[in-house]
Amino acid sequence: MAQSTTITAHESIRGIIAPPRQPSEPLTAEELTAVRKYIVDLKAEEFLATGSNAISLSSIYPFLLESLLNSPGLGDYRTLATDALSVWTQRTSQCCSKSQKFTSILLQQCTAASVHDADVVFDFVCEYWTDSGAALGNALRELFLKTISLIERIWTADEKRTRLGRWVDQILKYPKAMRVVYFTIEILAKQLGGRAILKKKPTLLVESLNLTYSNALANPVSKMITAILVTIRQDDIKQLGKKPDKDAVDEIDVKWLGLWIDDVREALKDDNLRPHIQIYLLPYIFRVSSKAYRMFLANLAAMDNGENFLHLQVCCFKVGQDLRLLEDDSSEISVLSTSFLSSLFCHSSPDLRIGGLSLAVSSPRASKPISSDVLDIIASNFDQLFLESDPEFRNRIYGFMRQMITRIRDSCVYLYREIKKKGSNEGLENMIKANKKFVDTYITYLQQLLRPGSSYQRINTGLRLYMTLVRSGLDEKVDAKWHDKNHLDFPFNVTLYTKNCVRLLIDNLVNNYEDIRETSAALLKMAPVDALLEGETVSARKLVIDGYASKGYIMITGLRGREGDGGARILDLCYYLYERIEKNSTFHLEFLYQILSNLENAIKEAERNLALAVTDFPLHGYFTTLRLIFDKLNYSNIANTDFFAVLLTRLCDLSRAIWEIVEPTLCSDAPEGSMPDEIEEEYLQNLEKDHGPASQVVLSYSWRAIGESSGLLTTLLTRVPEGMLSDNQLRGIGQLLLTELASIRHRGAFSSIYPTFVACCSRCNVSPREELSKLPQLWLDENIELVQTQAQVITRRSGGLPYLVTGVLAAESDPERPLLRRTFESLSAIAQTPVIMTDDKVDLPQVHALNCIKSVFIEAKLSSASAFYIDQALAMAITAFASEVWSIRNCGVMMFAALQTRLFGSRKVTDSRLTVGNMSARLFFGRYKQIKDILQRHLEQHVDQLNSGESANVETVYPVLSLLSRLEGTNDYTGLEPFRPLIMSCLSSRIWKIRESAAWSLMALVSRDSLIDTVVGLINELTPRAQNGNHGRLLAVQALVEKYLRGRESVVDDKIYHELIEQFGVVMYNRCSPNALLFIRICKLLADCVTNGTEKRDQLQLLMAKYLSTGIYRCGRGVGDKLLDTQCIQYFTEQILQRMKLTADVDTMFSDLVSCLSVDNQDACIASLEVICSHVGELKVEICDTLTDIVFDLRRYRRISPYAIRLYVALILRQDLTTYKPSAGVYYEVVNLINVRIEEQDLQSEAAIEALGVLSALRPIDGFFDSIRASVMADEMPFSVRRAGLVSTIAFLKTTYLLTSNRAMLPEETERVEAEILKLYAVLDDDDEELRAMATEFLSLDVLKLKFVTTSVYLKRTGRAMLKNFKAAIFSATVKELIPVQPGAQGFETALTTDTALFVIESPNLYRDEIETSQIWEDIGENALLNPKVQSQLLAAVRESLPALLLVIESQGYDGPLGWVSKPEVFTLGMKVLRLYRLLSQKALIPEQDLGEVYEKIRVLACKNSVHFMWGPWEL
Repeated sequence: MAQSTTITAHESIRGIIAPPRQPSEPLTAEELTAVRKYIVDLKAEEFLATGSNAISLSSIYPFLLESLLNSPGLGDYRTLATDALSVWTQRTSQCCSKSQKFTSILLQQCTAASVHDADVVFDFVCEYWTDSGAALGNALRELFLKTISLIERIWTADEKRTRLGRWVDQILKYPKAMRVVYFTIEILAKQLGGRAILKKKPTLLVESLNLTYSNALANPVSKMITAILVTIRQDDIKQLGKKPDKDAVDEIDVKWLGLWIDDVREALKDDNLRPHIQIYLLPYIFRVSSKAYRMFLANLAAMDNGENFLHLQVCCFKVGQDLRLLEDDSSEISVLSTSFLSSLFCHSSPDLRIGGLSLAVSSPRASKPISSDVLDIIASNFDQLFLESDPEFRNRIYGFMRQMITRIRDSCVYLYREIKKKGSNEGLENMIKANKKFVDTYITYLQQLLRPGSSYQRINTGLRLYMTLVRSGLDEKVDAKWHDKNHLDFPFNVTLYTKNCVRLLIDNLVNNYEDIRETSAALLKMAPVDALLEGETVSARKLVIDGYASKGYIMITGLRGREGDGGARILDLCYYLYERIEKNSTFHLEFLYQILSNLENAIKEAERNLALAVTDFPLHGYFTTLRLIFDKLNYSNIANTDFFAVLLTRLCDLSRAIWEIVEPTLCSDAPEGSMPDEIEEEYLQNLEKDHGPASQVVLSYSWRAIGESSGLLTTLLTRVPEGMLSDNQLRGIGQLLLTELASIRHRGAFSSIYPTFVACCSRCNVSPREELSKLPQLWLDENIELVQTQAQVITRRSGGLPYLVTGVLAAESDPERPLLRRTFESLSAIAQTPVIMTDDKVDLPQVHALNCIKSVFIEAKLSSASAFYIDQALAMAITAFASEVWSIRNCGVMMFAALQTRLFGSRKVTDSRLTVGNMSARLFFGRYKQIKDILQRHLEQHVDQLNSGESANVETVYPVLSLLSRLEGTNDYTGLEPFRPLIMSCLSSRIWKIRESAAWSLMALVSRDSLIDTVVGLINELTPRAQNGNHGRLLAVQALVEKYLRGRESVVDDKIYHELIEQFGVVMYNRCSPNALLFIRICKLLADCVTNGTEKRDQLQLLMAKYLSTGIYRCGRGVGDKLLDTQCIQYFTEQILQRMKLTADVDTMFSDLVSCLSVDNQDACIASLEVICSHVGELKVEICDTLTDIVFDLRRYRRISPYAIRLYVALILRQDLTTYKPSAGVYYEVVNLINVRIEEQDLQSEAAIEALGVLSALRPIDGFFDSIRASVMADEMPFSVRRAGLVSTIAFLKTTYLLTSNRAMLPEETERVEAEILKLYAVLDDDDEELRAMATEFLSLDVLKLKFVTTSVYLKRTGRAMLKNFKAAIFSATVKELIPVQPGAQGFETALTTDTALFVIESPNLYRDEIETSQIWEDIGENALLNPKVQSQLLAAVRESLPALLLVIESQGYDGPLGWVSKPEVFTLGMKVLRLYRLLSQKALIPEQDLGEVYEKIRVLACKNSVHFMWGPWEL
């Protein structure tokens, strides 16, 4: 630094901190930046030099500390202050290390190294670390580390140990969910040693491991555990001296492993904890000692070889593989053994399948070849890996398959280079061939996933994985611009864009799902143009594109959004191909002109006759086409700018024209828009018959048109370069959008137009011309004026006004946000203006101002800028709660909800109804400094008036309490104490919800240290008279106790038990049932916990038992009395069952049990039944026998019936089934409870269906079980009913297996069992994953006797061998699965019929793949085909369907891409017919010559008309 510059810097800083400025006055952000730069620029030597002009570090310190402690929570100031003090601390520490004299002077002149200041910094770090962003978090970490570094220079070792130890004690009292606990202990463990930490809290490791399920905590927890364990190991090794003996180190490793192996191993067994422990903790630990890794593996080998063992094994193998600990170890052989991988790939656990693929694919050496055996195993298990319905699983598979292709490429490149180096080598060449073979198999499989009729999951997976192949460079014809980074050429080439593949991709352009259409279009544009177009000449190729275009034009005139989008994708592809068909051609411009002309004609038709246009000339497809084209247009290559200018003008005119057409519909106050007169007069009946309700058709036409036209304008505004879009056009677009947003009533259209308006404002803001750059500000002023002038005509949610205001603000480019500041002030003034009420009208601009303010806070682009106004907005929202006008109160509710979500996130309420605290109170009020006074003032104004009966008081207090309940108290923070008397007053309010909210809010005032004393104090305040006050205090006690237990505390203080015992009679015998209910719940909650001793807890349990046995709670008839009765009966039943296990004399207890089932309160009876059912396995057989009839008799009561029936069945199964046989009367009574036409959940019917399984096994009655089971398991039935049918089937099979466990099945029993197993097998294709999982588990473990549960997909294939051997049941099943549901000409007519309804009725089963199922049954039914009756039925179906298929091919003619066979229903039906014919031909079961001739004609016509290749092969 130059001397003059240095002097200037000295003077500058001296000016900043010189008197009269006091240290208590925080520095500005600019001053902090200057001070920080000054300290950074001057080295330690310059501060230490004698006679130096440098400002004393001691004199700077107070200003930096005060700036830190008083830093606001918003903006970057706190980060800057933290960083400045951190830099100061580092420089000071360096000076201390270089000069003892400096250290002495520092101690005299500065408090930086004092215990007080160190504690202050530590408290600051702890308070703000948890909720900090990355920048502040890093700054706080650095400040903490550098503070410790300074301490080390100044404090003695004993002082450091003592004082840092107090920090450990302090941080251990923080809530376990705060990240700062683990960050700080990690650092402190390195200073004090791990043993010192564990001595203070021996259970820290176990408790911390249990938190690794959290994404936010997993890494810091793992680092902390590692720091503790590593320092322990290091300390032990240090004691061995400088050159420790290897055996001694190994011995230390053994002892060290013993410290944590059991805890870690147990945690690894938990599915929720294992992933993060594998990712974070184990790599940290095993990097320390490879010896520990091998010992850990050896320890695992001693475990039982169950599912947990597999999980642990995969987890540890993966860690060892990543750390290269297996490379020279024999364990690697077992990692990739074929049997081990096979067992992983077919396992039902997604984690094991992912783990197996990870082990197979990953390697520290990317060029290491994958063995051919592993490749074959992966190829044979594609179904298990790719057909999963869980999107998260598919995403993980996608990542590993992408990694696998990269590894195949890298390893093959390596092998090829080795061959070139060393010459021909058969082994290496075979390895390359094995990889090539795998890739070919992989491609074929992926193409099969893309066929018509495949489910969304299959096509989505196939397209995404195919994209990885294209980007990998596997096909050398694909342009290099599409390749991934770090591309290497494969040593072999595979053509990806074959004719068949191109057809599949083009067909998927019209798929029902947008992402599939989008991905298909992207893949097609990556293809070489030659692959997409047949023909040698330009004219021939143009004919192909023309054919696609003609189909696209048909598609874009469809009513549905997906049809318009699909047609647009086709036309966009056509434009892409026209542009590339010939150099310098104008085909694409002519095509674009034609699209535009067609759109103009369609708009003219709408202007002429809207009734006809809504069905025959939909517009949204045209606008989507133009949007897609203009989005990818290369504007730098536009040669004819005049032509393009004309295009833009026409497009802007069309957007205005469509608005004029749809304005009456979208601006109508009617929920579904206005109905044009001509529709009501002429077309209503026919329109509704063909397309659905006319109002829906018109509204869909309107909002899709305006939405897609807005999308086109967005593209033009964001993509068209400066200068091409004229100023007048930009103004015109802006005015159009302003009009639309100010007028529209349809909420769906708002969200479509809003992005366009933001884009328009953004474009104006960046314009160099002032007349444009000032437009958004002018529009904003007009919009704010609308808030007042149009208050009478805008809907209660303010229509598009919030979008108009927020759109301008979101596009604001000035970082100072002057428009936001001015707008908020204006809207606040309007919102707080008193309401003017007259006899004839109510002007409510306040409503619209509040709605506009709310929209500012929910706009993501304004999240940072709007934070400075949260406290003011919160005050307005709370004030609005007390308004006399309902609409203003409603706005206040919505704005308050939006602000609360903004402040705390969307986390709501836990199962225990306790609101989860999202932020510490100190942090919250430190960030939003004015909110505390606002909340306190509102409570003080209204709490005393709560009992006045005025709703305004309640509606103001409630949101304040709601907000306070989202905060958490921290030790030593007293900032919430002014709220305590106010909240305690609310606990005695006569309004239940206020008491409840106050109880939750009280938790924010209670720290972990004060929780026990607070609970004891609240219980002690209970009195015989003040029932509202008692209720509020009991609510608070319940909330605090649940918070205490939720923190995984293992011991309850005896003081709580003592107070509960003292107050038991005061509450429980006071005849106030709500309070008694709360009190008994609290007692039960604590009676089940561990205490310091058992005496007090036992006393409480005895009091409860005495009270429950008296039945005093059964007297009342009110709602609260019934709730108390229900709860007590539940507890009493549990108590009876517990005592029954401990004594042989059960007569009295049995009588009490029966009395619990005999109460008048049906809810209480249900509670008792549920308790008995959950403990039925613990009851003695004779008790079960006696209870059976009593329980069954309860079926007469409809509400009780479901629970009684389930318990009845459970009691039956506890008896000797070889001798027990229910009467026919019981069977029929259960059947009579079933409603086979269930359309929604019916608990009684479902319970009866489930019971029928056991009863049918014990007393077979022909016909009933099969017919009911068939009806309830139909795809159309509700999930709960299908589940009941599945449970019934499983129960039947389990009961039958029990009955025949000691004898062979009779033929009729075998036949019934086989029939039910076939029904279970059908459930493997159910649409619901839960039902598939239930069926898979039973079939895997109970029927096939496998070692573990497989995937349903794997089971469908492996179960074939068993099903083949079934007898009669397999015959009908084979016919059902192989024959089309509707064979013959009628089936094809139905499949070819186009559904013109606006909304499509979705298939009840989107999971089942009929073609795949048919393929599997061709194998299963191999033996069934030998049955003459089966042959006859199949032949009849072929005779009917094959000629019908020939007629269809003759009548439909040419197929090709987007052809008639591409329709899923047609494709599936034709595929089943052709496969059935080929199957019977292969088995020589078709005697007729004429069918052979029919098939030959089909083959010839199929070749001629390019019928879908998957219906083939067609070639001879």
